[in-house]
Amino acid sequence: MLKRKSLIMILIIVFLAGSSVSAVSLWSEEASGLYQDYPNYNVGDIITVVIEENANAVQSANSDASQDSNYSSSSSGLLDFIPFFDFSYSDSQSADGATQRSGTLEADITTRITELQENGNLKIVGTKTVKINGEIQEIKLEGVIRANDINFNNEVSSKRVAEANIEYQGEGTVGDKQRQGLLSRFFNRIF
Repeated sequence: MLKRKSLIMILIIVFLAGSSVSAVSLWSEEASGLYQDYPNYNVGDIITVVIEENANAVQSANSDASQDSNYSSSSSGLLDFIPFFDFSYSDSQSADGATQRSGTLEADITTRITELQENGNLKIVGTKTVKINGEIQEIKLEGVIRANDINFNNEVSSKRVAEANIEYQGEGTVGDKQRQGLLSRFFNRIF
């Protein structure tokens, strides 16, 4: 009998406790995707850009030009005593030229958001200066990125930066040796 009363008491408690429970969905209609959780970015927030740029350019030109001129004269009749003369001229010219340039830049630079655009894009600007053995290397980057392109490590590839302006400059002993001297620059301008 005691077992029966205990069982009825448990059923009444479960029934009363179960009637006050309501179900709520874990899915939010405002979420953009099951695995996407993009934070809201603000002006002043920091984003790291992984610079992986490769550039190659080849230009070539060929030209050929030639010209021929002939003039001939003869005399007859009253002016037989004047000898006739011939004149001929020919000229040809050809030229070939080619230029090739390539460059690679790999670096990380931390940028700051300077503007939130109406379409959700973020304008970023950053500068990084590194001094190694008296050589100063400076990287500047500015451009526009999409919040969707930023990974969970708060990084974006430079290949995803629109309107990208990336500058890399170096100063110091090595940079000074690569710059032409005053006389070399003078003669290069003349010739």
